[in-house]
Amino acid sequence: MTEIARRPFDGAEEQAIAKDFAALSARHTAWLEGRGLTSRPWFILGSAPDPHVPEPFPARTAHIHVKYAGHAARQHGLPPGDLTFLLTKTKPEDIAGLELRAVLRLCKRHSPLTRIRRDLPFLRAKECALTDRERDAFIIGTLGTLFGGSGDEIRPSNGVALIAYAIAVGIPQIIVAGISLDSDGYAYDRSARTRRHLAEDRAALAVVAERYPQVTTTEPGLSRATGIPLLASVAAG
Repeated sequence: MTEIARRPFDGAEEQAIAKDFAALSARHTAWLEGRGLTSRPWFILGSAPDPHVPEPFPARTAHIHVKYAGHAARQHGLPPGDLTFLLTKTKPEDIAGLELRAVLRLCKRHSPLTRIRRDLPFLRAKECALTDRERDAFIIGTLGTLFGGSGDEIRPSNGVALIAYAIAVGIPQIIVAGISLDSDGYAYDRSARTRRHLAEDRAALAVVAERYPQVTTTEPGLSRATGIPLLASVAAG
């Protein structure tokens, strides 16, 4: 059964999903600390066409890539991702030529190995698993709901999930680029593809704008649609 055919979670189900949010956030914060990523600004790059790249970047910016956005980063002369959010179904050809310094990988459930990597962050494992349920817990824990019923999907996109993740682990400054609510296709593949999660992303990002001033965007269209403020250097330009 596809996600489109599933009913949205109700409030009690969402509360059950997010009940371990604090402990989950602490475990991932510890893993990120081992990678030197928690005290730095994050530049979260999605794969929407024509991303707006800030100039200059804040000092010590960590480059965070949603799925295959590393290809778009290369097109714009940006460094490899310090953290890349990938799926279990990611194929080698999807990430061919990309340098993956650390990977947050979405999966159905934890294996014994992924539990060890998660629970013993001092191992400084290059890869950390995030289950589907844990991804949902990060969204609910920071934004209050999965926004099911806003549109045809039962949750926002993985780009929004990564913003919620960054908020949950205490990243001090979060800059969002390459996320769009009005353009199809991808920066590295201009083939027309209908973008999903639009209603859910719009609703979720409006809550981000209301609650989390540390989140800004370089995308004027995204700012207008959601209320997330433009990065100061972009607004001044």
